[in-house]
Amino acid sequence: MYPTEADPSRGSFVRDLVEDVRALGVEVEVLVFSGRRHKRAYADAGLELRRAVRTTAPDLVHAHYGLTGAVAVTQGRVPVVVTFHGSDTGNPHVPWQAWVSWFVARMATPVFVSRDGARRLGLDGAPVIPAGVDLELFRPRPKAQARSSLGWPSSGRYVLLPGSRQSPVKGLPLFDAVIGELCSRGLEIEPVSLEGFSRQQVADVMNAVDVTLMTSDFEGSPVAIKESLACLTPVVSVPVGNVPELVAGLPGCEIVSRDPSRLADAVLRALELGGDPALRRRVEPVSRKRVAERTVALYESVLGRTFG
Repeated sequence: MYPTEADPSRGSFVRDLVEDVRALGVEVEVLVFSGRRHKRAYADAGLELRRAVRTTAPDLVHAHYGLTGAVAVTQGRVPVVVTFHGSDTGNPHVPWQAWVSWFVARMATPVFVSRDGARRLGLDGAPVIPAGVDLELFRPRPKAQARSSLGWPSSGRYVLLPGSRQSPVKGLPLFDAVIGELCSRGLEIEPVSLEGFSRQQVADVMNAVDVTLMTSDFEGSPVAIKESLACLTPVVSVPVGNVPELVAGLPGCEIVSRDPSRLADAVLRALELGGDPALRRRVEPVSRKRVAERTVALYESVLGRTFG
């Protein structure tokens, strides 16, 4: 879960946390590996981590995602904090990952991005620290300006799928069914998916679209939803992850059952209302700075001392 040249947005919130924790005076070394293509990468990362722990003598290891946490606990020398990001606590497409996470959570200090994830692993009382939102980058901009930056036509209505069309958990068939329902009612809707954009372009996309429509099968505490709210773009979503908690009572935002017609109705209402300053106020408590401060406080509680 870390940005790459090929996928600059993947895990960008982890990189942000590294930068923000460093800004608070904590020294951080980063070990990045990817097991998406070669599962041997996990074994290689375990060896590399043990070497790093011996040579640099860190106070603790902070892993992101359950499978990465399984690598982190193998070094056995220093305490481990593991942040579980959602799909590692009960992804229906990869159910065995939740079993791995269940064991890892009991060998480390677990942190969850949503209370729902903690419940799924039977750890209701565990700390919940969601990924932070970059409120400097994700701020409201005129829609026409954002569309011009992306090379999009200034007119038209755009609905965003907050993820890749290739991801099996993003509910693409339902998303497309809602777009089809809207088009059948005579509306010209341009669907957009969140893939292939730079970080700055993602911020432009969040301002350029009219509505963010989440149809995922599974989520934790999706950063894209918080970024959408920070840009005053309303969210229509199925009940998934902590999205109902994030958007409860916000103008133009609704939680709707997985019915294309009802979701289309909600998108239409969101198009009529537009943005509202209340959307951005909702995510201010999870700014990058506040999340970093909470993370450092957790490190200090694990170690029984303060940094500095």
